[in-house]
Amino acid sequence: MSYIDYTMAGLSEREAFSCTKTQTSEIYERLKAKREVLGAVLIATCNRTELYLSLAEGARVNPFEQLCEFIGVSYSDYAFMNKTLTGDEAFDHLCKVAAGAESQIWGDGQIAKQVDSALKAAQEAKATDAVLNVLFRIGVTAGKRVKTEVDFNVHDNSTAARAVAAVKAQSDIKDVLVIGNGMIGRLVAGILVRSGIHTTMTLRQYKHGLNIIPNGVDTVNYSDRYSAIEKSGAVISATLSPHYTVCYEQIRELNRVPGLFVDLAVPRDIDPEVEKIEGVTYFDIDQISCGSRDARQEKQMRQIEAIVGKYRDDFYKWYDFREKLRLKEEA
Repeated sequence: MSYIDYTMAGLSEREAFSCTKTQTSEIYERLKAKREVLGAVLIATCNRTELYLSLAEGARVNPFEQLCEFIGVSYSDYAFMNKTLTGDEAFDHLCKVAAGAESQIWGDGQIAKQVDSALKAAQEAKATDAVLNVLFRIGVTAGKRVKTEVDFNVHDNSTAARAVAAVKAQSDIKDVLVIGNGMIGRLVAGILVRSGIHTTMTLRQYKHGLNIIPNGVDTVNYSDRYSAIEKSGAVISATLSPHYTVCYEQIRELNRVPGLFVDLAVPRDIDPEVEKIEGVTYFDIDQISCGSRDARQEKQMRQIEAIVGKYRDDFYKWYDFREKLRLKEEA
């Protein structure tokens, strides 16, 4: 597996690897056409993009080079912004990612679901094989086990919770517009409502029947978002759009501009130029998520590694049994 994440690349570099659903589908189709690739799973979150490959015996493929080729960027431009892991290191890394131990936010509460969703998307695309299916199932299980045994000492340590904390830090904000009805947007809206803050969420009209609206949240058509922005004290955007959902030029023309903009998307939803407007505070995903590992977290990492080691043993037990069956069938 190869990955690029927040420890190696800034937000502007990671944006190139954010991978829309269409891009992901195209990547899977191209990988499936390669005889040496037996299976693939792509994880693309705000913090990271990771490509896991199961390869035929003796095959040598650099997943990151493949990823660069498929999304149309030069590998040489990013050669020092990625890392490739194999075997035990790849397994351990996946488990730590699922546990939130490799996230900007220590113990990130959303990542296990994102890893599980990545596996399901790959399975739907018929891109995985038995090895990756079991690897990811065990990895997610290990991540959940870590969450139950390691005290991350937080009630909701997530990007959504941090975004809401930024809103609550400004006591004069009474109304918030959330742009985006995906998982992150719904989490943000739900926390805002439970915090007693009036919350409105955008809906794309043509998808209205598919939307799930958290209790207590008002809605507005996405096309009317600028009118809603004008009435809001803060805007939080979390979509999968490849284009800005909030543009500087339109915001500058409003009669009333919110004092806070929080962008939780990669690539960015909100034009960072909005920060130039007087009285505006702007946070991107890296600023919301920042924080370094302390001594307590280093101790917890040793606990996590001990738990991961047990699940690594489980994976190899399955793998060895599978190999014995294969050799028996060939004989």
